Amino acid sequence: MANWMSTPLGLALLLAAWPDAARAQAPEADTTAASASAEPSKDWEFATITYVWLAGAHGDVDVIGPVEPVGLDLSLGDVIHGFKFAFMGAAEARRDRLVFLGDLTFIHLEFDEGIDIRGQDFLDAELDSRTIDVTALAGYRIADKGPVVVDLLGGARANFFKNSLQLSGPNREAEGSVSETWFDPLIAARMRVPLGGKWGASLYGDIGGFGVASDLTWQGVATIDFDISRKFRLQAGWRYFKVDYDKGDFLYRVAQSGLLLAVRYQF
Repeated sequence: MANWMSTPLGLALLLAAWPDAARAQAPEADTTAASASAEPSKDWEFATITYVWLAGAHGDVDVIGPVEPVGLDLSLGDVIHGFKFAFMGAAEARRDRLVFLGDLTFIHLEFDEGIDIRGQDFLDAELDSRTIDVTALAGYRIADKGPVVVDLLGGARANFFKNSLQLSGPNREAEGSVSETWFDPLIAARMRVPLGGKWGASLYGDIGGFGVASDLTWQGVATIDFDISRKFRLQAGWRYFKVDYDKGDFLYRVAQSGLLLAVRYQF
């Protein structure tokens, strides 16, 4: 993380210069065609993205203040076994070079496996977790004249968490419940590269918190895209999302990663 060029934002800034270099080497006719196809619309364009994120979770959660935090080592199988409800979706609006993005996830899980109990007085644990993440971003398309499209964005993420934990042992029991809401500032970058024909690749990354709420939060998404029509696009890839938040009696230091499958509809 110390090397900014290794972050999604640094990568986007580096690749923003690529279209100019590509035009200098390509035939003029090809350059004109690429520019015309990538020319931003003066009218509003909208898109919705419905997706499924098949992710495991690893980290530490502390709900009961005097008791040692419990560790999470949840495989995808554990998450599916404890699944109660989820909703995941995103939306996009664009006019000329202005870009607006929104994302919403709601996940309700309940599980008693994959929990590392560190308190020696306890043998069993049950965790009920409800999380809502709402991300809103606005930005500017800094590259749209060549084969690579690059957006730089800024905004915030609202985090709503409610965790209930029950611990039990031969001689002692403990339980606790906590609700926490916080807002993290974000900076983000997005890029799409054509791979030929109907294929393409997309990259997205954001980083935030900066001690304002979370000590640090960041995520990265990489997908391979296939345009099945002018309006519908299928995407498959990988998403990694980490939150490091520690305030009062609430600790949430968790990383989630897994397969992402999405359908994008543009209108």
